[in-house]
Amino acid sequence: MPRALSIYLMVCVVLATTACGNNPAAPSNTPSPSPTPVPPGVPPFPLLFVNCAEVLDGYKCNSVYQTSYGEQGRDVTGLSTWSTSDTGIATVDSTGFVKVARAGNVAIRAIYRDVDGFLNMSVEVGGFRRYFRDLSGWVTDSQDGSKILNVDVRIVNGPNTGRTANTGDSGAYQFYGLELGTFSVRFTRSGYTTVERSFTLTGEQLNSLDARLTKSP
Repeated sequence: MPRALSIYLMVCVVLATTACGNNPAAPSNTPSPSPTPVPPGVPPFPLLFVNCAEVLDGYKCNSVYQTSYGEQGRDVTGLSTWSTSDTGIATVDSTGFVKVARAGNVAIRAIYRDVDGFLNMSVEVGGFRRYFRDLSGWVTDSQDGSKILNVDVRIVNGPNTGRTANTGDSGAYQFYGLELGTFSVRFTRSGYTTVERSFTLTGEQLNSLDARLTKSP
């Protein structure tokens, strides 16, 4: 091969190698992350979720604003506009607190950035405090501590005179929605000595009254 041609080819190779070295890196074949797929049936975003829980004097609701599926969402309770479907049953204030006027079914509504959120719920007057008007307890054998079944439990004086309950097959009894005040509870079961206990219902706490019966001689 002529010397001039050989030098020419070597120069071309060097130039080609240098040019390749200066080229940008080849594009990566790694796919970019795709958004979390939305399951069928999920309504279009943004969404406003309303959740409510019973508290001491009523119900407390919160609203969560979510702009995409898989997002944690943002609490916008204090920024939402609240209302109920029937103010005769319940009302809700700007903090999401629901005050119940009478028992019934009602829809709690929140609006944030023109997005509506609803929750249909059954409400009771008094919130969790209504349980403070209940009375429950266990009836057990005074000797071995075993639960006594089918004990007749009766309020015999005071504001709840005539109310009755029974321990059934569990050994436990319960009265619901009692009037406040002091009254006597009588526990009667065939084969056991009758016991009478006094109790004062204040409406300020959960109430329990247990009884221990002794087998008749």
